[in-house]
Amino acid sequence: IYVEVSPVGACNHRCVFCAFDYIGYKSQMLDADIFSRRINEMGQLGIKSIMFAGEGEPLLHKKINQMVKASTDAGIDVSFTTNAVNLNKAFIEQSLPLTSWIKASLNAGTAETYAKIHRTKEAEFQKVINNLKAAVLAKKRHGWTCTIGAQILLLPENASEIETLARIGRDEIGLDYLVVKPYSQHLYSETETYKNIDYNDFIELEASLKHLNTDTFDLIFRSNTMKKHEEVDAERYSYCSSTPFFLAHIMADGNVSGCNAYLMHEKFMYGSIMDQTF
Repeated sequence: IYVEVSPVGACNHRCVFCAFDYIGYKSQMLDADIFSRRINEMGQLGIKSIMFAGEGEPLLHKKINQMVKASTDAGIDVSFTTNAVNLNKAFIEQSLPLTSWIKASLNAGTAETYAKIHRTKEAEFQKVINNLKAAVLAKKRHGWTCTIGAQILLLPENASEIETLARIGRDEIGLDYLVVKPYSQHLYSETETYKNIDYNDFIELEASLKHLNTDTFDLIFRSNTMKKHEEVDAERYSYCSSTPFFLAHIMADGNVSGCNAYLMHEKFMYGSIMDQTF
């Protein structure tokens, strides 16, 4: 039904919470021509939607606009999760009208905290805001239907800045939503800084942020997920009903996996789009 695609293995940020740090941010780009052939096959086989995201930053791909068009030409819905640093004019003009939704990873309300969490330059905070403003402006001007939002991963370092970020997103950028999500420890991730984070200390934030909702802006606080954070997955689920039927993940090297929680695990690797049809 749904496929996550990593156009690029590399990333221009080194977020302190990155789940895919163990893959190594490899300087690989998915071959756009091979992808175009495979995405056409995927459409014929009934794939409904794809999200460009993965282990790197998708907008770093030099032919991302070609890949988006090939996807929609194949009848497949397109979405993005991105840090939005490379959300440039060419992408806005060529791909935004073809995209169902874009979610920007924006994990702070100030440049200083943003730089620390994303491990990048403070100037990029305003650059992302400007890029998103340009996207929203173009969307409104042309009447495009792409939903444009942001997500913040709730951490002790940024908890006090959620309202600031929400106001920037709502009033300055014009976002459709901001979602506040809990951290989840990846099975293979090298970083374990937030492995034992206690979200009981932050649940009360939900009530204090509700007043920010309007008819055109939603602040989505994932409190139910936070409450389940302390539960052991094995106690909640005895098996996965999704694998291998409902989703797949195409890595930047072309390898296809049945689950993004087990990328590079041989048990979940089905083959490669580089030398096999989908």
